[in-house]
Formats: sequence, structure tokens, C-alpha cells
Amino acid sequence: MSILSERDLEFDFGHVVNAIKFDDGISRTSSSIQPVDFLVEHADRYTFIEIKDPDEPDAANIEAFREKLKTGKLVRSLAGKFRDSCFFRMIQGVEKKPTEYIVLLSMEALSDAALLSKMDELKRSLPISHADWKEDCVTSCVVMNVRQYKRKFGDGSIKRLSGNTPAPTVSAGI
Repeated sequence: MSILSERDLEFDFGHVVNAIKFDDGISRTSSSIQPVDFLVEHADRYTFIEIKDPDEPDAANIEAFREKLKTGKLVRSLAGKFRDSCFFRMIQGVEKKPTEYIVLLSMEALSDAALLSKMDELKRSLPISHADWKEDCVTSCVVMNVRQYKRKFGDGSIKRLSGNTPAPTVSAGI
């Protein structure tokens, strides 16, 4: 069983081949690479996971986060983290497997429609495919909230360590 934490969220990856906090090792070097938070290896694929948690009880500067989300800066950053992580893994010479990208955006105030819009924006920003590429760079790219994550991976797959459940606000202004 692999248990990993990112600030106030704890993830149970169950029975995977390996799960690591990918940004820990890279950030301790002088590299300018911006990695995703987690790299999860399954028998048949890799999953890159990036977590953004403005619902964290001690989250700082929520308005700045909303502005980055609204202007597209956040999505460009998310796309860059995926590309940098792919590049790093390629240079490491690890076994090639299909890769999926999950962005967990813990922001209950964000509607499902807004999440879908950000997912479409992220897919365009990566990009997933190119005429000169032999294969797509990613098999799946999703942006989801905690509720959707639990629906896909099970109720025990994620929990908030503080025990606080943020109350949804009326609108995120996105």
C-alpha cells in the first residue's frame, strides 16, 4: 500500500507498482524543471498527478489563485509541469508506458462545467497530439475535484488530514 500526502490531502494508492512524491526529488536539485506532485506506476501505465488545493484550511491568497485560474496562467503552468515531467522521465530512460495526467483541483466552489472548461483548455495547452508525433503524449487528461476523484478511485483514496471539509461558496467567479 502506498500512502502519500500533499499538504492537507492524503492519498491511498492501494496496490500499485510504485507511487512517489515526484516533486520532492527534483526540487532538491538546482534544476529549473517544474515537476508534477505525484508519479504513480501501474503495471500497464503511469499516472502523473498534480494537486491544487485552494480549499485547504490554511490556503494563502485565494484571490490570486482565482485570478490565475481565470486568466489561463494556471492552466499554462499545469501544462508545463506535465511536459517537464515527461521530459525528465524520458531523459531518465525509464520504461515507456502509456501516461495519463490527472489534475486534482480541490475547489468546491468551482462548478462541474468550469472544471470541464479547464480540462479542455489544458488539453489544448499540452497539446495531446501533433502531426509529427508517432503517438499521443498522453492517453488521458482530466481535471477533477475531490468528489469526482473519490467517485473514480473510491472513498478511501483521498482524505483531508485536518478533517475540515470546506463549505462550498456561492461562486468562484470563474
